[in-house]
Amino acid sequence: MSSVNEKKEFMKKVTILVDTREQKNKHITDVFSNLGIMFKQQKLDFGDYSFTVDSRDFSCSCVIERKAGIDEVYGNITADRERIEKELDTISKNANQCTFMLENCSGWEHLKGFEIPEIKADKQGRKVRNIGASVYSTLQSWKCGNRYSFSVEFVPDQNHSALKILEIFFWYYHNYKKQTAPRK
Repeated sequence: MSSVNEKKEFMKKVTILVDTREQKNKHITDVFSNLGIMFKQQKLDFGDYSFTVDSRDFSCSCVIERKAGIDEVYGNITADRERIEKELDTISKNANQCTFMLENCSGWEHLKGFEIPEIKADKQGRKVRNIGASVYSTLQSWKCGNRYSFSVEFVPDQNHSALKILEIFFWYYHNYKKQTAPRK
């Protein structure tokens, strides 16, 4: 089966699981609705998104942790660091794949150079404008295999987030099917 046909079949069968604590994601669920993709809100043990296909639940093996922007990640690493590290640690010990999806950011260079017009105080009370550099170094450290072992996907335009979610889940499922297919 060609990957185009396989994707069409996947889109018919997939149900995207959206964690009940996930907020401000109408731009994502609207796209799912417009594409006819089934989704349901339920409490996930970890991560913001996962999926099922037919009766196979991937919520403990493949997850996406979505962040709406660099500001949100900066807040997580300065004001809420213990909670996010605990969550990433849980994911790394349980899931086969975690993708950290950062919206409104085009890539590592954009992240590294991101500055805010107003100066914020960090945890130690230092005044910080270049919050991107802090987020950059933290994510580089956290994504390593000897830390939390996740990949980072950037979505420059949040209107493409739903498509990125579908792409990540499709390729995971594609590989899962190949690995579990009977040997010839």
